[in-house]
Amino acid sequence: MIRFYLQKLVRDKVVEKCLDDEEVLHTEYQALDKQAFRRELIRKVHEEADEIPLGDDQQDEALKELADLQEVVDTLRQDFGFSIEQVQEEMVRKKQDNGGFDNRHYIEYNDFTDDSRWVKILRAQPEKYREETAG
Repeated sequence: MIRFYLQKLVRDKVVEKCLDDEEVLHTEYQALDKQAFRRELIRKVHEEADEIPLGDDQQDEALKELADLQEVVDTLRQDFGFSIEQVQEEMVRKKQDNGGFDNRHYIEYNDFTDDSRWVKILRAQPEKYREETAG
């Protein structure tokens, strides 16, 4: 017997297919509580996003992966109780305030004055923003 640990959220019919497959001797699975479900959905967002191919020559695969990603995002939205319209309204607000991604801008780093309000904000998130003293 060979055991593989998947340890990930799967679509509803995957468990059913495992249980019906004679080559699968046993499937250990569980239904997650609300917090664990949301945590796993967020992990799944990352997983699905990482699977999107970058090449223009992989349009079919990109479409499939984007559909998977959208399914996970929609499930997460529904679990939080938001309508599509609420999310779209928030998207419009954010785009009005901060713009979209049309210009493809990427900030490598910012240098701040020692008394900048941004220093405190960014220091509160060291796992997200690396700090160094610029000379």
